[in-house]
Amino acid sequence: MFRLLRLVSLAVLFALTLLAGGLAQAQELAQTKGTEPQQYWVTYAYDASTGAWGLGWGRTDRQTTINEALSRCARPGCKVGTVTLARCVAVATGTQKGPGFGYANDSKTAQANALRFCQQGPAGSTCEGTAVRCGG
Repeated sequence: MFRLLRLVSLAVLFALTLLAGGLAQAQELAQTKGTEPQQYWVTYAYDASTGAWGLGWGRTDRQTTINEALSRCARPGCKVGTVTLARCVAVATGTQKGPGFGYANDSKTAQANALRFCQQGPAGSTCEGTAVRCGG
C-alpha cells in the first residue's frame, strides 16, 4: 500500500511539473505573439534641376522621415519621392541619368533595387551604389 501511495504521489508530482512547464510556455508564447518587429519609414527627396538628393530613414514617424529627407536634400526644388515602410533606403547614381532609389528590409536588396532603377536610363549609362542607410 505504501508503494502504491508513493507511486501515485510521484505520478501526480510529475503531472503537475509537466502542466506547470506547459503553462509557462503558453504564457511566453502569448506574450511574444502580439509583439511585432518595429517598423520604420524610409523615403528620399530629389531635385531634378540640381541633382541634389537626401534620404530619410529609421524613424517610426512618417512626417519626421519626410522632413529629414527634405532637410538633407537642402534645395528649394526638392520633392519627396515614395514614402514606405522598410528598414533600408539606398541611392545609386548614374553617368547619363538621375539617381535611382531603392527600398528593402536589408541593405543588399535596397542597393540592388536602387541600381536597377538607375540602370533604366539611356543605353551605355553606368550606375554605382552611392549610399545605403538602414534604421532599427
